[in-house]
This record gives sequence, structure tokens and C-alpha cells, in this order.
Amino acid sequence: MKKILGIAAATAAMATSAMAANMENPLFLPGALDVYSKTTLGLMYKITDSTENQILRGHSGSTEFPIWRPMQEFGVGITDRWAAHLIAGYTYDPDINRKGFHLGRLGTTYRIFGNETNFVWDMYGDFHLGGMERMKGKVDLSTVVDPLHPKPVFNYDNYSNGRWGAHLGTKFGYRWTNLSTSAFVEVLRTWGNHNNEIDVSALRVILPGLPRELSVNIKSTWEINAGANVFYQISDELSGGIGFNYKHHATNGLDGIYTDLPDTVRPGAQNFVDVFKDMNDRFDEYALSFTIAYQFTPGTQLAWYIEDTYDTGARLSANTTNVKVESGFRFNFMF
Repeated sequence: MKKILGIAAATAAMATSAMAANMENPLFLPGALDVYSKTTLGLMYKITDSTENQILRGHSGSTEFPIWRPMQEFGVGITDRWAAHLIAGYTYDPDINRKGFHLGRLGTTYRIFGNETNFVWDMYGDFHLGGMERMKGKVDLSTVVDPLHPKPVFNYDNYSNGRWGAHLGTKFGYRWTNLSTSAFVEVLRTWGNHNNEIDVSALRVILPGLPRELSVNIKSTWEINAGANVFYQISDELSGGIGFNYKHHATNGLDGIYTDLPDTVRPGAQNFVDVFKDMNDRFDEYALSFTIAYQFTPGTQLAWYIEDTYDTGARLSANTTNVKVESGFRFNFMF
């Protein structure tokens, strides 16, 4: 009887180990000194909605395609429980000439449970690397709604917001022989600063002497991200998963002007800042994704994914859409 139980336990352990080695499994963690790479080539299709921001820009209901979304992730196992990772994602949208890093994370994961049990519990923390790139924005005087009374509209590339920050999160799940389920929740704290370039040349008509660009102080924010996933190992080579993800993007705001200005234009520029103390640009995303992957060798894998996102936003959000679909391929390697 003990022999039978021992064989069963060993078989379950081998199945769990094989499953954990699948780089598409959300519960994947590299072993000691294992190095992995994930290279994603994504393409997004988007149709904007009718928020006030999109109307003022004359961009309501517009199609944006193709939007290029490459991403690269590297990771290394320090021990069998502890790993480090670096993730960078870039977006290029030629329809609106928006480009920049939408994702930058450098962090570490520690597995509290999961090496000896089917129940998995990870804790992780990441540096948010948005401060590596300046936030770029532009203020326009829109006459779309009322030609006689131009209204200022603030457009900006907010993929990284030009701010540093920190993520703190936890992931937990359970593994059966071929099936695993997982969920995670994390918070992001960003620290406000003046790492930005705002094109205010449109305001020089009403504020002579104003420089072409301003640097402004951006407020600190709190954001939250949570999700769940079901993953199934169909065969030794084929696997797939379905996931749901929720992201809350905080309302941004301007605290003040960082650029030195002459006294003649500072009051007028300050009025501009006061208008955008609350930028009313909060938005929430609800994304459903599907992935299928093929394992060519123990260290080589190709995955195809598709993600459909529904979102809601405040009236001045430039990021809400009627349609938002991304699809692409991911090439995974273990060294």
C-alpha cells in the first residue's frame, strides 16, 4: 500500500512539475538558475468612443489600426522559490502619432507555497519604470463644440505618465494534474513629479510671451489591477488558457507649474493649470483573453493570444473605446 501511495505521489509531483514548466501557465516560476525570455508581437484594433475629450478633438468614433504592441520579458530563477524579472512594452499608434512605453516593470517574486503542494501562493513587488521616459502632452484650443468660444483640451501620451512608482501584489492558485486556476491582485503607487513636456504653443495666441513648452507638476496616484485565469494542459505539446483582467486607471491632475515663467504670463498659465487640477481622465478596463500554446521542445514554445477589452471612462478620458481588440504571437524560450 505504501508503495502504491509513493508511486501516486511521485506521479502527481512529476505532473505538477511539468505543468509548472509551461511558460504560458500563469503559475509558472523558473527554477534555480533557469533563464527565460518571452517576446510578444501584438497588433491592436481600436474604435474610439464619444467622450467629451474625443469630441473636442474631432476624433469621436474614429478607427485606429494598426497599433503596434511589442513586448519583451526576461526572467531568472535565483532559487527554486525566488525569481527576478524585467518587462518592457511599447506602443506605436501611427493614426494619432502616439508612441511610447506602455509598460515597464523590474521586480521579484517569492513563492511562499507551491513547490511542495498543489496550492500556490506568490508575493511580488516591482518598480514601475514609467519615469524612464517623459510624458509628452499638448494643449489645443478646440472649436468643435463652440466655434466662437474655444475650449482647452489636454491630450497626452499616458502609457507611462513619466512617473516612477511601485507595484505590490499577490498571486494564488491551485494545480491539478492538467488543470490550474489562479488569481491575483496588485496595487500601483506612482509618485508625482515634473518629468514631462507639455506643448502649449496654442495658448500663445492669448498669452504672448508663453514658451512653446511647459513642464508641470503631476499628482501622485493609486491604481489597482486584478484578474483570474483558468489554464489547461491538453497534451504534452498543446495547452491553453482563458483569463479575465480588471484595471483601474486613476484620475490625473496638475499641481502646479515647474517651468520658470516671467511674471507677465505666470497668472495666465496658472489659470490653465487650475482648469486641469482634476483632469477627469479616469478609466477602467475589463479584458477577456484567450491563449493557446504549442511546445516545440522543453525550452521552446509559441503562443497565440487574443484579448477583447471593454472600458469605461470619465468625460475627459482620451483612452476609452467602443472596440479594443489585440492579438498576436508570443515566442517563449528557456535557457
